[in-house]
Amino acid sequence: MTNRYHLKSPVDVITTSLFIPQEYQQECIQEAYRLGDSMEQKTNVKALMSTYSVWEETDKFNLLLDKIKEITNLVHPIQDTRFEYRLDSAWSAIYKKGHYTQPHNHTPAQLAWVYYLKADRKSPLIFDDCNFKINPTNDMLVLFPGYLTHSVPQHKENTDRICLAGNFYLPLTS
Repeated sequence: MTNRYHLKSPVDVITTSLFIPQEYQQECIQEAYRLGDSMEQKTNVKALMSTYSVWEETDKFNLLLDKIKEITNLVHPIQDTRFEYRLDSAWSAIYKKGHYTQPHNHTPAQLAWVYYLKADRKSPLIFDDCNFKINPTNDMLVLFPGYLTHSVPQHKENTDRICLAGNFYLPLTS
């Protein structure tokens, strides 16, 4: 099921499940742990985070990244064939108790996304400018405009929250 939240016209936040097999989700979770923390909390993400080019560190997420692009094209299609989504950046993040993400946006990316491998409904994704939040569930993909300011409050649970996030740009296909 896909949900479309119209926050401020024409702002859309879209959530959908990818129906990724549990076994592959577990492999991705293990890979996120293996990658660990490359950024040392020097970004807006104050959690354990891989580099912004996770596909250069491992090919474990490739099937997932392909599925995210496929679903993005279905739920957020591009009308002008001169453009196509290009994955510009993607990273894994593991939130342990006390971790959080500062308010930020992904400008100049046209579309940002977060995919939850292991979610906690008590740790929402907050869209600060819109007074809107999403309580994620496992296997949920959230798509939103790159300019939309968002944050994650301090994680208060003892279980880890694990996601993959990234950005799409729309360069001309030429």
